[in-house]
Amino acid sequence: MKKFLPFFGALALLLTSCSSDDNNDDATASIKPSKIAYSYASSDSDYSLDIKYDGNKLISQTTDDGEVYKFTYTGDVITKVEFFNTNKQLQYTTEYVYTGGKLTSLTEKSNNEVLKKAVSTYSKTKYTYNADGTITAQRFYVYQDGTEQEQGSVIKITIKDSNYSKAETSYNSNLQYTTTYEYDSKNNPFKNITGFNLLIDWQTDASRNNVTKQTKVRPESQGKTSADTQVSTYSYIYDSNNFPTEQKSFNGEGTLTQTAKYTY
Repeated sequence: MKKFLPFFGALALLLTSCSSDDNNDDATASIKPSKIAYSYASSDSDYSLDIKYDGNKLISQTTDDGEVYKFTYTGDVITKVEFFNTNKQLQYTTEYVYTGGKLTSLTEKSNNEVLKKAVSTYSKTKYTYNADGTITAQRFYVYQDGTEQEQGSVIKITIKDSNYSKAETSYNSNLQYTTTYEYDSKNNPFKNITGFNLLIDWQTDASRNNVTKQTKVRPESQGKTSADTQVSTYSYIYDSNNFPTEQKSFNGEGTLTQTAKYTY
């Protein structure tokens, strides 16, 4: 697993409903998953994640074979994520930069000795907040002398109701595919973790609610007479606080592909 939690705050509700909603939010504000168990229908690569916190701040995610994601905060924002392999060796680092409370860039650096000697030392993604409310993510190569070169990959992101709702991916100005997402009205398991609401790269896991459908459409091209569409759907079992205790993932044929079980 790599990603999770809510983006931006929700819109205000009517005053007549604010009181009860606020009380419910206060009562559930400390709920966070401590373990997630994943099982796959077509393989034996099942695994689990143990998750540690300091209050509502994430410290680490550890797989049952010893891989670790370590999180570093500056104030209430996550500024670094480090991944260590089963031998406790640092493999790569993601660093986040913010401006005015919004994520403006992230850099991904590998600790692989071969890659470190390459001309391009790391990758950077820059985020631009557009007047129409969309967000543009543009990727760059960063060279040893500090110069940057566009990779050609650009994603136009739409956030709706605090959920990652659409991503239009282009390469060299040509649209490659559009992915849209549908959600329920329940609580995302990770919504209470401090700072995750700002991490755009964690996509649906960084949303307020739980994704129920993902549709990826490639436009007509190279002699095709129709678009290529891929669909995934998701179902949930919820607890009394409307947090999921189980998520099932299905492919476009309706075949179960993965089950995730959450312990809080």
